[in-house]
Amino acid sequence: MMIKTIAVCFISGFLLSCVPAQQEERITVAVRAEPDAVNPVTHASAFSRIVCTGILPRLLESEWDSLQGRVVYKPFLAKSYSFSDDRRVLTYHLRSDFFWEDGERVTAHDIRFTFQMIAHPDVASTKKEHIQYLTDALGSVDRSVIALNDSTIEFHFTRAYPLQIFDTNLQPGFLPFHILKDVKPSELRRHTINTMPLSGSYYDITIWKKQDYIVLERNTRSPYQAASRQIVFRIIPEYTTRLTALKTGDVDVMYPIMPQDVADLRKTNPELRIEAMRSRYYDYVGWQNIDQHIYHASSGKTIQPHPLFGSKYVRRALTMAIHRQEIVDGFMGEFGRVAITPISPVFRWAANDTLSPLPYEPEESKRLLAQEGWIDRDGDGIVEKNGRAFSFELYYDAGNDRRQFAALIVQRDLKKIGIRCDVRTAETNVFYDDELNKKYDAFISGIGVPLMIDPTSEWSSDLKKNPYNDISYQNPNVDALIEAGKRVNNPEEAAPMWRALQAILHEDQPATFLYWRDELVGYNQKIKNSRTSLLGEIDKFWLWEKVTN
Repeated sequence: MMIKTIAVCFISGFLLSCVPAQQEERITVAVRAEPDAVNPVTHASAFSRIVCTGILPRLLESEWDSLQGRVVYKPFLAKSYSFSDDRRVLTYHLRSDFFWEDGERVTAHDIRFTFQMIAHPDVASTKKEHIQYLTDALGSVDRSVIALNDSTIEFHFTRAYPLQIFDTNLQPGFLPFHILKDVKPSELRRHTINTMPLSGSYYDITIWKKQDYIVLERNTRSPYQAASRQIVFRIIPEYTTRLTALKTGDVDVMYPIMPQDVADLRKTNPELRIEAMRSRYYDYVGWQNIDQHIYHASSGKTIQPHPLFGSKYVRRALTMAIHRQEIVDGFMGEFGRVAITPISPVFRWAANDTLSPLPYEPEESKRLLAQEGWIDRDGDGIVEKNGRAFSFELYYDAGNDRRQFAALIVQRDLKKIGIRCDVRTAETNVFYDDELNKKYDAFISGIGVPLMIDPTSEWSSDLKKNPYNDISYQNPNVDALIEAGKRVNNPEEAAPMWRALQAILHEDQPATFLYWRDELVGYNQKIKNSRTSLLGEIDKFWLWEKVTN
């Protein structure tokens, strides 16, 4: 077994004297934090996934078709694939010229092992959704993911569904079976492979100086060659320092760029360009639809409407009272747009273009509230019902300037219709834990939508199985549409179901969908072949080239 070592350069500042590439062969990227793990099974951060895609083999290469609004696939490790007649068996045929860094061939056994690790409870993988139709009653994939030989892998599904290729492709890549086969699953997260990964794709990690930089060198053994010899990720936690490095040319690429900095960059730094990943992230005000105190006290057995937000007419009133366009204009400008539903407009085939955002109409909000019994009877400026004032706390994650800006506008606008909203913050990890545990009556959070539509985790009524349904929305018609949408063979065949689902959510307003926002990347004009798309902010960085003339 090869024990990989990565060079560590104990140097002050950012001196790449131990890195032999010429300046024109090196592209330097400023990032906020280093990967939590370069492991396709356990990683948590988006940047970890990005690094995985550059060094680990995967079955197919993904491309984003912006005209159709969908993912298309091209051969990579797999030279071909086919379905059985009933589409319950998917077979991939692999190339024989992919090799791990230690010279061992990448085989179907690596793929099978990776899915076994995802399924094992001791691993606590972040990729469990990829195996929902591959596991048996015991949660195992041993009989459903089969390596017929080194070059052939079969996936046996419990049913056909639209995401079979997406789920099996496992875009971050696969693990080397020959290195990890004797490692206990419970020890995978602590194994050295998380920070000293064995590469088998475009790049090798050759240097990783903790909290400073990571150097990726072109893997000359790969059948697909990276365009640039070397990619360097510089870890610079402070935003202003990263931005300065981009302006001065110390780095070639930086993300994310704040929308409010774009105008100045365009004016003072013509050597830079800004690219946007459009409408993959949205923020929303989550209104707790059920009385979470009764729910918790009964261990989830008793569900009653929330005393403030249980009525869809109240929730519609809240949405119509909030000037969402003002939030977009004030913070995101051209890089944001008011949201209508949780299905991104970039999914052109699935978006319901017959729907429009509920308008900003405070007077209609007041009418709806009065219709529901919320009236200011004592003249104190706050509406009440059955002796209870309409007053609540609105939480967001501390340090999030965008959500702070939105929260203050929400607070101001709701005051105009007689609702008291006190803004509160919580430390990021605490905030997300409390959000998922339904501790808040109202909060501002956000979601990055997956590349393939599956609304189950956020909108299915089974609250115990779907903790990401953080507002406890329940609608049997939505459940039926989700199940119908997951039973078609081709993703586009689910379009009528997703459009109908959007119409119901638009009517019920279980949350106030605030805005879709773009993620912005700054590039030096010398960097060519950038592919910022819905697949990722710096997707396909192995295609980048630096042109110096």
